[in-house]
Amino acid sequence: MLGAILILVGLLPLVPQPAVDPSEFQRWFEAASQGQLQIPTEVAREAAHFRYVFVAGFWNERMPAYFAQNAQELRTRGVPRDAIHFIYPSSHKSIEENADLVHARFLEIAEAGPEPLVVIAHSRGACDTLAFALENPEFVRTRIRALFLVQGPFGGTGVADYVAGDGPSLDPRIPLRYRAVANLLGRFEKIKLKRGKHGGLSGMTQQASEDFWEQMLEKHLCAIPVVGPKTFYVTSETTPEQQRLFKRATAWYLQTLSGPNDGVVALEDQSLPALGTVLAVLDAGHSDLTNRGPATRAPRQLRRALIQGVVMAVGSPGERARIDEHASRVSAPGNHLLQGQRTH
Repeated sequence: MLGAILILVGLLPLVPQPAVDPSEFQRWFEAASQGQLQIPTEVAREAAHFRYVFVAGFWNERMPAYFAQNAQELRTRGVPRDAIHFIYPSSHKSIEENADLVHARFLEIAEAGPEPLVVIAHSRGACDTLAFALENPEFVRTRIRALFLVQGPFGGTGVADYVAGDGPSLDPRIPLRYRAVANLLGRFEKIKLKRGKHGGLSGMTQQASEDFWEQMLEKHLCAIPVVGPKTFYVTSETTPEQQRLFKRATAWYLQTLSGPNDGVVALEDQSLPALGTVLAVLDAGHSDLTNRGPATRAPRQLRRALIQGVVMAVGSPGERARIDEHASRVSAPGNHLLQGQRTH
C-alpha cells in the first residue's frame, strides 16, 4: 500500500520543486566542517529574521546539552536568543501520544512572533515533526519556512527490533566484545520497557514505522504537496570505529544486518521516498550533529557546520526567491489541491 501511495504522490499536479539544492547544501556543509565557509553578511542578516525551532529525539531526557552548540551557532550568526525555541517530545510516549504536546508547543512558538519558522528536528523528533506537519498543512503553508529533518528513523531501526525481540539475534560476524555490549544494552532497555519507560521505542520498530507512515500518508494525502516542498532530510552514515562504545555495538549490529548506518538508524531508513528532498549523506554518527560529548567523539565544528548549512539554505537570496515562488504557487486561488486545510 505504501508503494502505491508514493506512486500516486508522484503523479499529483502542481507540486513545487525543492527550494534547497542538495549539491549546494553538501558543499556548504563540507566547507563549514573545515572552517572555510564564508557566510555573506546579507545571508546572515536574512537568516536572522526567522524564528528557529529545535525538536529533540529519543532519550532527550538524558541529554541536557541537546542542541546547545547548534543554538549557540545561531546566536553567533545574529539570531536573537528569544527567537530560538526547543521542543522535547517524551521518550516514554509514542508519536501519537506526543502529538498534542508537539502541536501545542508549535502553536505557542508561532504566537511569540510573526516570523516564519525554520525547524531543525533530530532522530525520533524528526518523526514527531513530520507527523505534525502532515496533520497541520495550513500551519506549514503559512508559518513554516523549512523543515530540516536530521537522521530520523522514518523506516524504524533494527535496534528497536532487537530490543523488542523481533530482530535477528546477534550475528557471529559482530566482534565478540560488541556482541556483549549489545546484549547488555538490550537487557537494559527491556527492563526499562517493563517499568513503563521508553515506551516510544516500540513504535520505532521497522514494521511499526512502516505501518505508521503508510497510514499517515494515506490519511493526509492532500497535505503532501504542501509539506513535501518544505521538507529536507539530512542523513548520515559512518563506520563503527568512529562511534562511542555503546553506539559502536549498535553500529556493528546494523552494519551486519542492514548495511550503512549512523550507529542507530540505517541510512536507507532516514527518509521517506517521494516526500521531501534528501539534502546530503554526511559522514557523521547519530549524535555528532546535535550533541556534544560525552554523547559523541565528533568535534564541535560538525554542529556548527549543520547550522551554517541551514543558514545558507534559508538566508541565500536565490533560495528565498525559490521558496517565495513556491509559496505563491501553493496559495494560488483555485489550486484546491494545495490549500492547507487541516485534516483530522
